[in-house]
Amino acid sequence: RVFEGKIYVYPSHDILAAPGKGRPGWFCMEDYHVFSSENLTEWKDHGVIVSQKDVAWVDSNSYSLWAPDCVFKNGKYYFYFPAGAKEKGFRIGVALADKPYGPFQPETKPIEGVRGIDPCVLIDKDGIPYLYYSLGKIYVARLKDNMLELDSKPQVIENLPTKGLVE
Repeated sequence: RVFEGKIYVYPSHDILAAPGKGRPGWFCMEDYHVFSSENLTEWKDHGVIVSQKDVAWVDSNSYSLWAPDCVFKNGKYYFYFPAGAKEKGFRIGVALADKPYGPFQPETKPIEGVRGIDPCVLIDKDGIPYLYYSLGKIYVARLKDNMLELDSKPQVIENLPTKGLVE
């Protein structure tokens, strides 16, 4: 994403799975960092912006913080992230900040009506925000202007091959 004249990257990242951390032989992700650059050569790590231990609804033993996204609207930065929930399964949460590098404050609950991973938010030219996400299929739903709630029922837009992707 490009914010304030810089490139910002909001990646997921794996850590070495120690005993009791995550599923052996699987992804092991406990937090998110954000990186920025003015020239794509020199990068600044702004540090941890969201950690699974700081999000009330996340299973702090899941180590399942997968691919996120961040957008700017209404004078705020909205960081969308999937995580393994205490109630089992993947949910998508939102953390807000005044700057693209944070500090981000996670909402106390995930987005109601959304179960999935890999969120991506598109704000169309009319300013209408849409949340895309996946879990065996690709879904899209319109977001309310508050960027925290759905304004439409999620719709399937494409079937994905699930063999080997969803167990």
